[in-house]
Amino acid sequence: NNCGIAAALSILGDKWTLLIARDIMLGSQNFEAIQKNLNISRNLLTDRLKTMTAKKLIRRYVPSNKKRAVYLPTERCDDLVRIFLSLSLWADKWVPDTKRPKIAGTIDKKVTEIGLKVIPYDKNEEHKDLKLSIRPFH
Repeated sequence: NNCGIAAALSILGDKWTLLIARDIMLGSQNFEAIQKNLNISRNLLTDRLKTMTAKKLIRRYVPSNKKRAVYLPTERCDDLVRIFLSLSLWADKWVPDTKRPKIAGTIDKKVTEIGLKVIPYDKNEEHKDLKLSIRPFH
């Protein structure tokens, strides 16, 4: 398939990549924290972190005063915010769960070449140039 969705899924489409990226963006940046939060096997997490580093979604960094690495989001990873917000909106609509934590953010208005329209949370914000961020919503 020669389309943007297929190209994106070739990098993001496995079971764990988006969840690991979400955890790193929300502050769980060391191996143990990610592994504990996702309950993923150590071998599988090691493999996914290596792949995500190779695909430039994250970078591995060892602070000078530490022995263990931390994983930091790259610009490519930061650009996943729209996907996270869109998936969250979709789940809220089609798979509602009052116990699930919510995330909050704003998505700027954009019409893609295939006609998908992303609508902002607040109509007053649709013409502003907004910097996107993801954070837990309490």
